Amino acid sequence: MTKRFSALFLIIILNGVSLCLPLFCESGKWTIAAQKFTADNVSNEDNVNSKTAEMLPSDILEKIGTAVTRNVMPEEQFERTKYKLRTERQSLFLQLSAEYKKRDSLVLANYSDYKLKTALKESQKKITSLQEKITANLDELKKATEENERKMAAVANGDAELQTQESELNKFKNLFKKIFEKDESLIQQEQISFYGNDVSKLYTPSNELKELAVTDSLYEKAVVNAGINTLLTGHYSKYGDYISVYVDMYIYPGVRKIGSVAEVGSVKELELITTSIAMQLVPVISNSLPVELVVAVSPQEAAPKTVVYIDDVLQKIESGKLIVDSGIHTIQFISEGYKAAGTTYAFEGNKKYFIDINFEKPKSGFIQVELKKPLNGSLLMNGERAIEVEPQKSQIAINGKEILGEFVAENGETAFFYIPHKLTFDSSNVIINPKPMDRMAYIDKRRKIMYTSYSIFIISLIPTFYTLANFKNNANLYANNQIDYETAKNWQTASNVSKAISLGCGLFWGYELVRYLMAANSVLPQKAKASKNSEFIYYTPEELEEIKKRNNTVETEEISNQKDGETE
Repeated sequence: MTKRFSALFLIIILNGVSLCLPLFCESGKWTIAAQKFTADNVSNEDNVNSKTAEMLPSDILEKIGTAVTRNVMPEEQFERTKYKLRTERQSLFLQLSAEYKKRDSLVLANYSDYKLKTALKESQKKITSLQEKITANLDELKKATEENERKMAAVANGDAELQTQESELNKFKNLFKKIFEKDESLIQQEQISFYGNDVSKLYTPSNELKELAVTDSLYEKAVVNAGINTLLTGHYSKYGDYISVYVDMYIYPGVRKIGSVAEVGSVKELELITTSIAMQLVPVISNSLPVELVVAVSPQEAAPKTVVYIDDVLQKIESGKLIVDSGIHTIQFISEGYKAAGTTYAFEGNKKYFIDINFEKPKSGFIQVELKKPLNGSLLMNGERAIEVEPQKSQIAINGKEILGEFVAENGETAFFYIPHKLTFDSSNVIINPKPMDRMAYIDKRRKIMYTSYSIFIISLIPTFYTLANFKNNANLYANNQIDYETAKNWQTASNVSKAISLGCGLFWGYELVRYLMAANSVLPQKAKASKNSEFIYYTPEELEEIKKRNNTVETEEISNQKDGETE
């Protein structure tokens, strides 16, 4: 009973916490917006150029997506605090100025000495209050500056730790502790969102701001008031079938450029251009922390010749280490004389990863494939045509990997097969039994027959149920001496005959169902087997070349004979 009560109490507490968390924890949003691009070499704006100027930024935002998370560094947090305090000081100063003017005007008013003294005292109280608020604002700015310097020093020393690095146990221990506490982590994470929650909605400045630069203080104020954290601006040039796009990214408040991207491509392939720009902007937007990769290569003789490509860009390894940005990267290791190795992985920032590369030398050689039954056609394996070295026997080079092959008959019908890894070695001799056919037509035929047999089976149940019900009814009547024996016997016979027919129809449907499933599975490639009755006969490269020329000559003559026959 005590254990049940404790479990119930824990569930109630956790539910209460889940309800209270939204009251104290706000998920940060980092809003990104873009404004209409401008054309550099176009004097008048037509509909095509206008659509291009709107489509480019919208497509770039769409490619960026909302799955990106922004790492907000202490410097960016300080810029927000500084802008907020500056805006507050300006408002307080305007109020102070108005209060001084109001106090000066009291002297010129027709007040009695007592009333004037009272009004001046009240005005001075407001002035003093505003001055104290300005002083407190400046003190808060000083503290924020010192705190920013401390945090930046901590980040520089590598003391910054993301909350995601905490263990689940520590998170649970600190669950209740952090409910009422302010998050003091050096680096905050904010989810990307779009201006107006719509990638197609572009930020349009007012007419008064259109002639101002994006770094102007009035422009900054308008952007911040719109709730925008970063703004994409851009321009493009078109010459013939090619276009060049330039994109700048500005962060607010603070108004500083944090990234610039340029891309050139075909006008017909704008999708590739916007995708490339978005991929280059994502690391800047996420403000990703560096990732250290420690690479160990074996065997040792492969290490000096190893080169590394990260996202198709050649990288230099220094002392067995690589520094990359966090995020999803495709890494490929290449060493001369060995098989290439690589992977795609999502690397978390501010972490160290150990990568062990064990290069394997490629397996080379030849394999021969024999047909179990005589068939006219050709063999294709791994995208290459095999050389027919003997009647019903072909040969092809191998690289140690599994082979997916296809037998193509003279009428164009095909049959797939594969050779497992254990049989892909030099001088391997395998045998296959291809059954080329139009499998889609065959599957469709078997499906129709199966559905027909199912319909017949269902229809046969109607007389079965009818005769069975009448037999049971007449059997009861006969038991009560209400009908004669012959009538009850006839219904029993009819019921048995109907059940036998239904049983036969059911068996026929089950048989056709199995045949249909086998037909559906026939699209799977057939597994080749090791040939026990045939030996591997090695052919020199010169002999293979001669066989290849002879086969090509025979095929050319056959095609020529077919054309002559058609002409006649």
